[in-house]
Amino acid sequence: MLALFLGAGRHEQAGASVPPPPAVRRSPRLKLAAGATLLLVCGGIGAFVYAAGNRRAATPGAGDVAIAITDRTCEPATLTVPAGKTSFVVSNRGERVLEWEILDGVMVLEERENIAPGQSRRLTTQLHPGEYAITCGLLSAPRGRLIVQASATQPTPALTLMDMVGPAAEYRALLTERSAAFGAALDAFAQAREAGDTQAAAAARHEASALLPALRPATAGDSALERLFGKAQAALGGDVAASPDETRQAGEAFRTALGQRTVLPDTMLAGAIALLSAEDGETVPDETVAAARGIAQLLLPLTARIDPELAARTKADLAGLPREAKPGGTQPGGTLRPLAEDLLAMRKALALPEAERKS
Repeated sequence: MLALFLGAGRHEQAGASVPPPPAVRRSPRLKLAAGATLLLVCGGIGAFVYAAGNRRAATPGAGDVAIAITDRTCEPATLTVPAGKTSFVVSNRGERVLEWEILDGVMVLEERENIAPGQSRRLTTQLHPGEYAITCGLLSAPRGRLIVQASATQPTPALTLMDMVGPAAEYRALLTERSAAFGAALDAFAQAREAGDTQAAAAARHEASALLPALRPATAGDSALERLFGKAQAALGGDVAASPDETRQAGEAFRTALGQRTVLPDTMLAGAIALLSAEDGETVPDETVAAARGIAQLLLPLTARIDPELAARTKADLAGLPREAKPGGTQPGGTLRPLAEDLLAMRKALALPEAERKS
């Protein structure tokens, strides 16, 4: 190209007195477009070379936590790090572009996206004590665990409203799922009654009655919601010959009000404690115990950040619960009493100051 350019220059000098024919002249716009195209080509080649060089995995430093991800797993699948500032070096050993995330319930705390095969990316973050999930390859792959241990010299972090967003969002998703199942049972009850199928109506009403207690913890401290819950419970517990429209209306009124409420952890725990309480001689139904267990498990990571010993004790309480359903339910004493006591301590630990709650 250089020889052609110089040759063309000499040709122009030799015939400078003779203007070139119109067909040979090039417009300035055409020259500008050609130059821009050349720059784009060169830039693309440079970017390709740079990307090819960056595909090599970086070697983690002495203070880095190394983790490799594939399409199906993390290596290692469980990480334990001290609380505070932590630097991770994430290497993609899979066959496709992947991402790595640190999850607190349904919230993404930190992430690195678009990690190409063979590439390594660094992620530096400030971590509080607790247990978190980490993504390992594809969304369908089992998640790993990130355990952040508290330091004896590190002061206990004060909780803020932002710390409650993750558990509140996860509990809202759980309530939405259970509320939808409750609504479906109400619809099935009404349809079966209209069709004159008493057996199907009785089964649907029994299912709705079993699903309703799992929604009760969200009503704690809200008199209006507790009143609507009581109406729905009374409608389901009435005579089989009662109007299905009234039952469905009472249930739908409760579901609508429930969907408009955000439930904070101390309210969840107040409701869970109420579920585990029973009058003398009464038992706690298995569905009720399961609802209280779900709330405790949901709030264990947040509790571990504030009081690791309380979290460990509550985890042991949950492990001691009966694994199989008992006929007639579970007695309020025995394994339920220590769980209720620890949930009360958990409620005090996770309660926000009134000023923070209203912010």
